[in-house]
Amino acid sequence: MHLRLPAQINADGLLPFLAQLSTVGDADEVKLDFEALRRVSPGAFVALVATVTRWLRQGKRVAFQNLERCAITGYLQRMDVLKACGAELPENFRRHDARGRFVPVQLVDHDVDRMGNEMATCLAPGGEDYEHPLGALHNLTWYVFTETANNARQHSRGLGYAAAQVARSEGLVRLAVGDNGKGIRQSFMDAGFSWAAGMTDAEAIVKALEPKVSSRGRPTNEGVGLTLVSGLVRRTRGWLLVVSGDGVVRIGAGGPPEHIPLPDEGHYQGTLVVTAFRQEDVKDFASLLHDAKVEAGLLRRTVQSGTFTS
Repeated sequence: MHLRLPAQINADGLLPFLAQLSTVGDADEVKLDFEALRRVSPGAFVALVATVTRWLRQGKRVAFQNLERCAITGYLQRMDVLKACGAELPENFRRHDARGRFVPVQLVDHDVDRMGNEMATCLAPGGEDYEHPLGALHNLTWYVFTETANNARQHSRGLGYAAAQVARSEGLVRLAVGDNGKGIRQSFMDAGFSWAAGMTDAEAIVKALEPKVSSRGRPTNEGVGLTLVSGLVRRTRGWLLVVSGDGVVRIGAGGPPEHIPLPDEGHYQGTLVVTAFRQEDVKDFASLLHDAKVEAGLLRRTVQSGTFTS
């Protein structure tokens, strides 16, 4: 099977790319051709690495072709994409400090809170300090990463990966966490929820966005991670994309969730969560999180009143 990667795998190009990866099927050998690739997002990096590592675990032979003709091979190396796929090349460049620019692809295999601190410090340098201008972005990044990464570790039964990027020209911070596990709908079914059997993958994603819905399968106060992530996205006029199986749910510019199928009858084995926030809209994280909890019905809305005397 020969897969020629498209020139751009960002924004509208991500979903067709995921569908393209699913065409491999039962092929014993996969040849990934990088010659045309020019632009790529953290979500595509994470999805590619998660898929390639699944192929390798299945015993498929994976070859990386035309990297010498690819205009962004150096960037792929800096983002540790090739390394994570087991295809390291000699690096003909010097690595510089990535703080404030990007977080390379990482396997979610150790303490998630510590990984979250490392990622937040990289994306919002100095934000760990009290009252720093990037403090709200630091806290938001930590929260979104830890919630989505813990989901990958606890529910997917697969390997999870994460990557992030600061797009200064656009004022955006993009963060992606993806795994190669069993997907959201199957997680619900394995937890014993009979209602999941009649759902589409997109409907299962929408259900996962509801508060206190967890595939742990018992009464719990858990199951609010994706709910609050989606609430934070809306309150910062950000973007959220969740892909699982053949289902896609996306929230754009603070709007309501929209669910669609993957194009071309594609199927992503696992779950991919991609978020993007405008830095200028991330202010006062404590208030953002409080309002998201109120919106989800996890906290009661309080009305302040006062008495004036003379």
